[in-house]
Amino acid sequence: MLPLPRLVVLVALTLLASIMARAQPATSQKQPADARIQQAYDQHQWAEVVRLAQPLPARSAQMDFDYGMALAHLGRLAAAHAALLAAERQSPRDKRFPIELAGVAFEQKHDPEAAAWLRRGLKLDPTDRYANNFAATVYYLMGNLPAALHYWNRIGKPYLSSLNITGQLRIHRLLLDRAFTFSPAAVLRQSQLATSTVRLNALGIFPSWKIDLNAQPDGKFAAVFHGVEQDGFGATPVEAAISVFSGLPYETIYPSYYNIHGSAMNVQSLLRWDDQKRRAWVALSAPLHDLPARRWQFVADVRDENWAVRRSSAGTAPVLGSLNLQWQRAGASVASLTSGRFRWSVGAELSHRSFRQVVEGSALTPQIVLPGYGLSCRMTAEAKPIDLPQRRFYLTTAARSVTTRLWSTPPHVFEKLQGSAFAHWFPRAQSDAWELSQRVRGGGLLGTFPFDQLFMLGVERDNNLWLRGERGSRDGRKGSSPLGDRYLLANSDLYRHVYGNGFIDIQAGPLFDIGRMGAPTPGLSTSQWLFDTGIEAKLTVLGTPVVFSWGHDLTTGNNVFFGTAQ
Repeated sequence: MLPLPRLVVLVALTLLASIMARAQPATSQKQPADARIQQAYDQHQWAEVVRLAQPLPARSAQMDFDYGMALAHLGRLAAAHAALLAAERQSPRDKRFPIELAGVAFEQKHDPEAAAWLRRGLKLDPTDRYANNFAATVYYLMGNLPAALHYWNRIGKPYLSSLNITGQLRIHRLLLDRAFTFSPAAVLRQSQLATSTVRLNALGIFPSWKIDLNAQPDGKFAAVFHGVEQDGFGATPVEAAISVFSGLPYETIYPSYYNIHGSAMNVQSLLRWDDQKRRAWVALSAPLHDLPARRWQFVADVRDENWAVRRSSAGTAPVLGSLNLQWQRAGASVASLTSGRFRWSVGAELSHRSFRQVVEGSALTPQIVLPGYGLSCRMTAEAKPIDLPQRRFYLTTAARSVTTRLWSTPPHVFEKLQGSAFAHWFPRAQSDAWELSQRVRGGGLLGTFPFDQLFMLGVERDNNLWLRGERGSRDGRKGSSPLGDRYLLANSDLYRHVYGNGFIDIQAGPLFDIGRMGAPTPGLSTSQWLFDTGIEAKLTVLGTPVVFSWGHDLTTGNNVFFGTAQ
């Protein structure tokens, strides 16, 4: 039998041990919920994290993050998205939340949504290597290589191991290689792709092409060029016939021959036998010294046109002046394509015009009916100040100057200036179903100039300043739309991709045009603002574009239907 003191000590120790054993669960119960969730999260006990976090009436941003990630690991993606979104709303400056939301969207195969969340996360930390690589991968999978390069380039990727060209192309391989400003054993830069794009398009022999990047086991990439080449009159007899004879409904043919002897030398021409506006035009172009960074062009144009100047192409509209214009010109130019963001061209042109059967009226005066030879210096500059491939938006601007010495009686010097801005946007991140464009142009003539240099606002096959509720000719004669020496024109278009099957592609949508013309004589234009609306459809048949438009003049109520091959 134990002595009394030892018995007391033993009993005391037993009671103390019992109390401590009973106290342990209570302590565990009093442990904060966030600590228990974090502990389960660190141990990758995803089901336990969900069990602990789900019944809580309110969760902190960190708890929602742990909860959302656990749900994602368990494959409950919709619930994971809701939890991470709640965390992001509580802490919008924490980059983890949008990046992980992108991961959930990616797992759900919602690539555009994933890209949007990654842009948000990278706005908070542009240097995050994981997010940049993730964003680049998502954009590449969406078919947007320029946007992918925007993010890859931040982390020194993609490193090219090779550049391969598929198919049996007739173009000289050295010439094609020079069109690419990137090469193997280096990182492919977004600016290099942009410059290569400009040069490949300028060759004029690839109606469609693309560059793919194939990932290699060593982390490098192989670049692969796929191009549909246009040689001769066309790839097939049907394609050649459509290209050449698409203008037969309006007495025009377009004989063109491409890629002569594999040199990217192209001949394009137009021949029209319309009694009221005969025309023969030919253009020959090719790379300068087999360098795609420079391209020369020679152009010759002969016209014999009857003009009848009227205020309208419909209804009662008396002739305010008429003439026959015979005009010949020949010119040469050189274009520089050294950058994807800027290009320029310079050239010279010799022209001659003569006017016959002139009936002056209120539109024509001796000051603008000036025959004789002219020598012109032409300069053009184009820039792309805004290029956001991740938003599928870009803005291009252009300026053009033509200075002409006219040997009339007496001689004159005049200047023709034009400027433009063109915005183009695909609203959807991945689909081309919708397309929005806005073009604004303006120009003016300085000095004493001949009639053939006047600007025209209206739809006409020899005119590119389309105000689509105004027809540029009436009874076959030009002159029924506003003519003048200074103009402003804005064209707005929204296209919906309607149909495509590889043979034909159709886009259609509403249009809205605003224009104003100033004129040196009152009979040429009223100088009032003009507003047109309507619908335009673009059909591309085996690479040949055809445009149909219906324009409604909101001022006069006139309707204009027009169609042409481009």
